Amino acid sequence: MRFFSEEKVSEVRDRSSIVEVISDYVNLKKAGRNFRGLCPFHSEKTPSFMVNEEKQIFHCFGCGAGGDVFSFLMKVNQISFPEAVEELARRYGVSLPLQTASPSQTKEAARREALFQINELASNYFQEILTRRREGEPARQYLAQRGIREQTIDEFHLGYAVDRWDGLLQYLRKRGASLSMASELGLLIPKGKESWFDAFRGRVMFPIRNLQGRIVGFGGRAIGTGHPKYLNSPDSSLYHKGEILYGLREAKTFLRQSDQVMIVEGYFDLLMLHQSGLRQSVATLGTALTARHLRLLRRYTERMVLVFDGDAAGQQASLRLLPLFLEEGLWPKVVLLPEGEDPDGFLRKGHLEDFKRRIAEGPLLMDFFLDRLAKIHPVKSVEGRAKCADEALAMIQRIPDVIQRDFYLKALAERLELEVSLLRNRIGRGLKGRLRMETGAQGPLSQRYDSRAEETVVRLMTQDPRWVGRVLEERIIDEFESPSLQQIARAMEEVYRRRGDLPLSEVMAGLEETLQEKLRRIIFKEVVFEEGIEEKILEDCVQKIRERRLKRDKSELRKRIREAEKETGGEVPEALLAEHQALARREALLRKSGP
Repeated sequence: MRFFSEEKVSEVRDRSSIVEVISDYVNLKKAGRNFRGLCPFHSEKTPSFMVNEEKQIFHCFGCGAGGDVFSFLMKVNQISFPEAVEELARRYGVSLPLQTASPSQTKEAARREALFQINELASNYFQEILTRRREGEPARQYLAQRGIREQTIDEFHLGYAVDRWDGLLQYLRKRGASLSMASELGLLIPKGKESWFDAFRGRVMFPIRNLQGRIVGFGGRAIGTGHPKYLNSPDSSLYHKGEILYGLREAKTFLRQSDQVMIVEGYFDLLMLHQSGLRQSVATLGTALTARHLRLLRRYTERMVLVFDGDAAGQQASLRLLPLFLEEGLWPKVVLLPEGEDPDGFLRKGHLEDFKRRIAEGPLLMDFFLDRLAKIHPVKSVEGRAKCADEALAMIQRIPDVIQRDFYLKALAERLELEVSLLRNRIGRGLKGRLRMETGAQGPLSQRYDSRAEETVVRLMTQDPRWVGRVLEERIIDEFESPSLQQIARAMEEVYRRRGDLPLSEVMAGLEETLQEKLRRIIFKEVVFEEGIEEKILEDCVQKIRERRLKRDKSELRKRIREAEKETGGEVPEALLAEHQALARREALLRKSGP
């Protein structure tokens, strides 16, 4: 295999003109700061293919294709990356000394395989205890009480981690596995130099597999008084929660057959749906659904159904995902379960037919959102009607398709007994000038420019490298809630620290495809900040991000305190009290620095 040094690849990229190269294949015309033409990768009548010479990237808003000059040549000519590098090097006169695979690359491949093998060993150990050993009896009884059949245990390779400190440790040690690598995977926890103990104890174990069937991590459910109730592997070089869905490997054939996917939150919800014949089901892994998840599912179907708990928290969890679905152009349904029910318990009670009926009759998540708004805000009053309209329009303007957006504008106008032209004008101003200051407008500039503060920070970073330095000074990237925007910002930080500049094509090269597409959309979105006001925008965005993070941290701490009080009869551990005091100090500092 041919390899080229990063320095040489960067040199070829810097010397190349993406507009010049693409012009050999596409008739490009100037369009503002960009060039526009008909996409060479799909049939279209209206040009949606954009090229930016300054940032050396291209993106098609029709089919989603995009990247740098290398990826364009690879896609248009069906060639490999080394071949694309060589072609451009010849064209622009860059000499390319050939390199063979380095020892470090060979070593990294071997290391990755060793990590997979350790996960496989751990899974075998957990499964053997559950299915064959006397120590697994408590877990076998627990699973029987939960209605989990032996066939399901075998299919999903469920296991049990005994309630001792060195069960897995001794098992791995006897088989010569690297204990430090097991610690990296979250299977062992270090307690000193060359000393570890088991991370999972007294838990039913759920191996988590990628689409190739290889184990990348584990989830564990305590069957006794263990805390927390669920414990998941940390992110590692093999495992990223925002990219993996539990049960997808087992469900993918059924997703295509049924042209539907049902999304649940818990391991047992997923297992019970599969047992009930609803095998077109997947589960998130202790994290919110991400754009990467949705694009992964979209390979199989666009018909998505959210099946969360039937309480207020479950409904709120569904509604929090609506912006994500809308921005991805997806229209999920939501299953409304009775108050206090979850999918697992509801099906165990024998309500399969009722469950299927609720799937068939479930409303679109967007319709559910509008219905809920009407209940929250009394639309008979002027104030309630105005609040309902504002919140609904904020969501409707996220709908990318103009016909679907207009349909919901008409539906909202009918609900509120307003003229649809009034709503069209209002949303039109928002779409055209969301980032333009209005005379006499009140509130933080970040809200007037872009309600998504993290995206605004990233956009500022792309427009001028000096803002990267300011963002790093604020240390705000660690507080991003969006995993995808955080990864993009960190990639920009890494290139900026290394180069002292921000060549975005080089940033792209270090990102996975879905993140590249997201960054390209941010770059090509025609947004011009008013001159001299960028500093204030950044300050307001940083403030908003920190306020939101603080609010989330306070909410999570309150939940942990309530759980601790239940377990201890009202006594709150000192560690949680200390966290509460630290949050109070953070809040005081934030108020002092706020507008």
